[in-house]
Amino acid sequence: MAEVWDPSKLDAKIEENPTLWSSLDEEWRELVARAVLSDKGMRKLNRISGRLKRGAVGQFQNATATAASLDQTILGCYSLLKYWCAERKPNEQQFYLNNQISTALSAVCPGNEITRRLAERLDAQWKERNMRSKVVVIAHRGDGATFEKVRKVYERQVFDSLFTYTHEHENSEGAVIKALEAWRKKKLSGVECDVWFSQDAVPIVTHTQHIEALFNQENNRGLVPPLTGAKVKDVPSGNLPPRFLTLDRWLQIIEAYLQEHSMDLDGNRQVRLEIEMKDTNLAFGPNTAQNEKEQVLARWRSVERIVSRFLKSCNRPSIYQIALFNGSAAPKGAYDKSSNEHKTLLSSVVYGGSPDSPGTSELQEVRYGLHSSGLLELMYSGQFAGKILTLAPGVEAVPLDQPVQLDTLGEWIENKQSLTVEQAIQCARLRKILWMFDEMTAGRLPRERKPLRIQVLTDFCEIGAKFIVKNKATPIGPRGLFDQAFDEQILRCVWRKYNLEGAPQETKRQVCQVLNSCGNDQNKLIEFGMEFLRSTGDWYQA
Repeated sequence: MAEVWDPSKLDAKIEENPTLWSSLDEEWRELVARAVLSDKGMRKLNRISGRLKRGAVGQFQNATATAASLDQTILGCYSLLKYWCAERKPNEQQFYLNNQISTALSAVCPGNEITRRLAERLDAQWKERNMRSKVVVIAHRGDGATFEKVRKVYERQVFDSLFTYTHEHENSEGAVIKALEAWRKKKLSGVECDVWFSQDAVPIVTHTQHIEALFNQENNRGLVPPLTGAKVKDVPSGNLPPRFLTLDRWLQIIEAYLQEHSMDLDGNRQVRLEIEMKDTNLAFGPNTAQNEKEQVLARWRSVERIVSRFLKSCNRPSIYQIALFNGSAAPKGAYDKSSNEHKTLLSSVVYGGSPDSPGTSELQEVRYGLHSSGLLELMYSGQFAGKILTLAPGVEAVPLDQPVQLDTLGEWIENKQSLTVEQAIQCARLRKILWMFDEMTAGRLPRERKPLRIQVLTDFCEIGAKFIVKNKATPIGPRGLFDQAFDEQILRCVWRKYNLEGAPQETKRQVCQVLNSCGNDQNKLIEFGMEFLRSTGDWYQA
């Protein structure tokens, strides 16, 4: 008959090898003994070690060394917990290894108390490593994202001239290299990209699916794009134009860059790589059938395999922190699958979603576009507490005379003046959120509601990062190029978006007067944005 462990005998078992257990800190002694000695084999090793130390096997010449070796075996998990995970804020290589050890132990001893405590310490280390008092800036699509959003409100050359800044094509090789240059100079913390799948299910780095529209928005109107009118999802990966990178190629470009500049790199810096899964963004709702969910998760798994192969092949995997995310419940499903299978890629990968999506509360990251209403109230209420909050620019524009639509949500802006108003409102949201973060850090607002850190995606690479850190806002284009002043008629799309169509004409006229008094002063425009948010009720209740 199999022996059944009786926990009431724990003290007696400890007394069989007292020098071993007295060597442990008191807070750990009973916890470790209870976890280790519940195993029959470990109890035998414990008993033998004690007998060797007492000289009960006197003829055994190597008794002392053997007892020490047995003790090391008995306390192997505890030693990992004490020595590997003792640092509050380990360097990137230590933390990477700690995560791998935890993943392996979770697979072998999933219900072990020591394993659970190890996971708790790693979670505390993760929070300590990711805690930031200053805003963290990530390059949105590498570079060039804004032009797609403001298409036909500004031409490409005019838009770049607003900031004396020439954009690379978004999600291109040039865009990712430009972002890495800024990261190497410590101006940025990482780079983001978007992924759609080709017809043969290869992840392709692009935000815009429509191939002809992409060529047009990049000012290649003199060129006839191959596969005119086609979308990425309808074309085999081998037939796509070279301008489109596969995700595997995108990652290899990054690794090659880091290899080339390895001598210049700070030994404890990480580069953050963010991958937004675009085509599974809206396909994982509460009413989605199980077979459809499995199809969505299969696409996530294909990206995970690419990321896992990349981490195994690169020179310094611990330098990368990779985030997989979108605004649906799919990230939670993907995270659960990886956790249940104890995937090693969890050592370097985090999953992010939206608090609006069901079941995402356990994820470490949340993401919002700055065009989203209600952000200030969510921030103040503690909805983002203890998480990494990422804020993305969210200005969209109508392609007034462009026949090819880009299938982008939220296209409502009709002119430059409306674009400036929306930029001012989004800057006001960002500045107020960053103010609340600082107030929570200082304890002047409830500290327990504070996010771990705030990240902002920039469409202007290095100069955007500098502007955000210095001004706590994203750039607003100068008004010098406007062909007319603000008036009630020209802002009709703003009234529609913010439910002000029925507002008195005098109210609209006063809004325009305030805007016209701001001139090219960005701070005045942001103050206007704050007052506008207050007046529409998109604020927070202190």
